[in-house]
Amino acid sequence: MAERIKPVVTCNPGMKICLVCSSGGHFQELLRLAGTWQGIEHFWVTFPGVDTDYLLAEEEMLPAYHPTNRNLWNLFRNTIVAWRILRARQPDIIISTGAGVAIPFFYLAKFFGIKTIYIESLTRIHGLSLTGKLVYPVADHFYVQWPELARCLKKAVYGGQVL
Repeated sequence: MAERIKPVVTCNPGMKICLVCSSGGHFQELLRLAGTWQGIEHFWVTFPGVDTDYLLAEEEMLPAYHPTNRNLWNLFRNTIVAWRILRARQPDIIISTGAGVAIPFFYLAKFFGIKTIYIESLTRIHGLSLTGKLVYPVADHFYVQWPELARCLKKAVYGGQVL
């Protein structure tokens, strides 16, 4: 059995966390870490859909635009969404498992001085996803789920597996 990922951040009372991810597998991976921010103020930025609407029915969810895979128009639109949300909500930290919706949030987080944590997908064993490649330079903490991948990246930390 694979080792479960250790909590990637110590969440303190009074902290505000922004959870950013695509729906589907990225959402499922981030949802598995919910114990990390239990009892801490947080909100989600993801795509509306059957899974997110149902599983986040009791949570605050702000919608983002999809698809994001190589879609420049939605990248632009999500940059505006990120700008508005980060200015209005002022989270202390952003945690993401990808995919493309994370990119504008991570770059604008640098501008606003917000800490970021990126957790690369479980499916990435030998190389980074496109989102991983794009956020790697600006992520404050970069976690991978395979030791093989951690050995290839100077700032990546192997933390076990989420699923």
